[in-house]
Amino acid sequence: MALNQPTYTDTQVEAYLRRIAYPPAASDAKTLIEDIRQRVQSDALGTLSELQRWHLATVPWGNSALHYSQHHTISLHPDSLYEKIVERRLDGYCMESTGIFLIVLRSLGYCVYATGGRVSHATVTGVDNGLFLPFNHMLLIAIIGGAKYMVDVGFGNACATAPLPLEEGATATCIAPSEMRLIKETLAEFTDKSQKLWIYQTRHNPEGPWVPNIAFSEAEFLPQDFRVMNFSVSQEPSSWFTQAFVCVRMVLDPTGKEVIGQCIMSGKEVKRRIKGETEVLQVLENEEDRVKALAKYFDMHFRAGEVEGIRGLTSQLK
Repeated sequence: MALNQPTYTDTQVEAYLRRIAYPPAASDAKTLIEDIRQRVQSDALGTLSELQRWHLATVPWGNSALHYSQHHTISLHPDSLYEKIVERRLDGYCMESTGIFLIVLRSLGYCVYATGGRVSHATVTGVDNGLFLPFNHMLLIAIIGGAKYMVDVGFGNACATAPLPLEEGATATCIAPSEMRLIKETLAEFTDKSQKLWIYQTRHNPEGPWVPNIAFSEAEFLPQDFRVMNFSVSQEPSSWFTQAFVCVRMVLDPTGKEVIGQCIMSGKEVKRRIKGETEVLQVLENEEDRVKALAKYFDMHFRAGEVEGIRGLTSQLK
């Protein structure tokens, strides 16, 4: 194993699997860890797809540590990720959620590494001007049977819901009727136009325009790279993550085989969006409402001192 590649113990992986409510297969395995290892051996891609779905449905994408805490910081240390996401059952933004997913996959024997992505202006502003932000996103590349796949569990409501092969034009359903695909293009600001990156795109329906979301290469990023990115995203005063609180989790169909929608907390509303139809579940009047809603809809429970941490911030509901 290369340097700087931490793993979790079998006990920790089993706890993670229980955290995401991962369903055991009908097999002769005696333990959950034996079961998952059998599944990885027999169907690595299918098992990866299942793990991605269940993670998205149970681990909310959010930035609570920057608002509901006394320290307003985010740690990417493997032990901190495990305590927060598995033991405390809280949320995480991209470098937390995808970070723990990377360690779990590596612990299960997957050949997988992390790379950095640039989020598009179109994603942030809704206007596609062809430009992208600095590196501020983590995503994974898994190698299975000699083929490479983009894997992401930390991109909020536009997150890929299944592994996407690194094949230009590879298209799949994201959350019906929306679709997702990968293409290769140069960036408008590149001097050398022969340089091309993978661009993750989505569209609301098969008739709609494709919207660029993330630009990334196949170069591996190291933990020290993400420490720099994490500091910028979580501490820069102009960072959107420091200004507003948001929480998103995916919704599965009753069989657990398809992502059919999302539950979203943003601003003063909790919404559920199922296959393109949006329903407002609750309007939040104050912090008490939001804290209770986080427990009700996202199974996130904060301590008194953590709730007090949002007082005086621009994100506080008054």
